[in-house]
Amino acid sequence: MAVVKRFEERFSDHSPQRELVYEDGNAKVIRFYLREGQEIKPHRSPSSVLITVLKGRLTFTCGERKEETLSQGDTVFYEPQELHGFRALEDSVVEATIAPNPTAQRVVGKLT
Repeated sequence: MAVVKRFEERFSDHSPQRELVYEDGNAKVIRFYLREGQEIKPHRSPSSVLITVLKGRLTFTCGERKEETLSQGDTVFYEPQELHGFRALEDSVVEATIAPNPTAQRVVGKLT
């Protein structure tokens, strides 16, 4: 069944905001809303991560020592365990698709 998820800005002056857009056993899609200067600190994921800038301009961590500035419409792809994070240069919205879904992997791992 198709589900429509409307784009609504959900900024906070206190911290970046996260919105779960979609989740199943295969993938998870999250929107991040960041005011200028807010960041998602560099971290690693056991899954592949595809991030698209829906609005704004951000600096992305690409690996251990490289940064790349991306704007609306740009996309960056990270391999599993690759260091990644981002900092908003202006109010920004990004959407991350994470596959396979790491939450589902942990649940399946506990069941087997």
